[in-house]
Amino acid sequence: MSGLAFAQAPPPALPMRFLSSALAWGMAAGLWLAWHGEPALLSRWTPATLVLVHMLALGLLGNAMLGSLVQFLPVAAGSPMACMRCGPWLHGAFNGGLLLLLVALAWHVRALALPSAVLLGGSLAMFATLALIAVVRGSGERVVRDGIGLALLALLATTALGLVLLAARTGWRAPAPAGLVDVHAMIGGVGWGLGLLVAVGSVTLPMLQGTQAVPAAASRAWQTGLVATLGIVVAVQADLLPGSAWRAAALPFAAFALAVHVMQVRARHRRNPWLRRFWQSGCACLFAAGLVAAWPGVPLMVPAVLVLGVGLPLLVVGMALEITGFLAWIALRQRVPRGVRVPGVGSLFPEAHKRRAFVSQAIAGALLVAAVLEPALARLAGAALALAYAGSLHAQRRCWRQAGSWRPDGPGTAPGTPHAGQ
Repeated sequence: MSGLAFAQAPPPALPMRFLSSALAWGMAAGLWLAWHGEPALLSRWTPATLVLVHMLALGLLGNAMLGSLVQFLPVAAGSPMACMRCGPWLHGAFNGGLLLLLVALAWHVRALALPSAVLLGGSLAMFATLALIAVVRGSGERVVRDGIGLALLALLATTALGLVLLAARTGWRAPAPAGLVDVHAMIGGVGWGLGLLVAVGSVTLPMLQGTQAVPAAASRAWQTGLVATLGIVVAVQADLLPGSAWRAAALPFAAFALAVHVMQVRARHRRNPWLRRFWQSGCACLFAAGLVAAWPGVPLMVPAVLVLGVGLPLLVVGMALEITGFLAWIALRQRVPRGVRVPGVGSLFPEAHKRRAFVSQAIAGALLVAAVLEPALARLAGAALALAYAGSLHAQRRCWRQAGSWRPDGPGTAPGTPHAGQ
């Protein structure tokens, strides 16, 4: 934990807003799938599927990644964000705009498209702009800040393309060119989602899982490959490359998964076993998705579910639960008088709770993959998904409430004893 600038950390309740919302959206996605069943997994063009995809991509993954950045930028990247008093408003606008977008997509309510675009697009653009300014002005390791900057630029591009597609769907403009949906998805999934995970993971893997530090040259090579991959995606859309070149976009997922596996195997001081299992399972799904996507004739829904429904959620949920323990601990240290011993992170978020969360997430993920192959299982998979995220949310909120209700005059507290961790 040395080298972390906790003095620059935002109020812990701010990133917790995003992390709790992420798990709540995961639960909502499960309920949506349990309600609609097979139509949500048979084709990626049905309204039920579009809603499910955006619940996972924006509600679950979006909230988790934005919340992680709020905490990571000032504490680990030396890049405090300005105007964090706007944080609760950005959170509200983002999630409110997402809700309006989902209603517009599900029931073709054209009148909601404009307010959803203003709230959702505006909040993402403002967040990305503030974060980019922080990255440029930051004092942390340059290669990490560059990786985050590339991911934020991809977020801006994804947002812009999403607004164009929404305008085309609601009739504000001519129909979008064929393949633009795929460009939108690839830039968002590879550039923003995976790009941010790699940049943040280069710091959190050594810190939280005990792996060796990622060489700067390896990070630079990854960033170059990421830009090249996105260039291939755009070139295919512009008919400069054959359509089969799309499959190259799956290679970064497989490369990232393999690199994480090698780092975990070679780790000398392994920490946080359940976080490791979250990442091992998530990376296994990403590696499988990379292999399946490169296989001709495989329906796109299979690798899409492996990435968006299982692989990336396992990574971000594992991190969200781990971050929750630290946020609760920071909030507790800020609240109690100095010189009073406080519980350690492990006692605020016990490993047994992480174990139950992992097992339920793994079962739900397995059922979701099975439901793509056998759509009759869709409702069962949705119910399992809702229960898994409900359990994770309960464990998270329990940790937060425990830190909030702890009193320095409790059993085992001695005045004048040093803080835990000091």
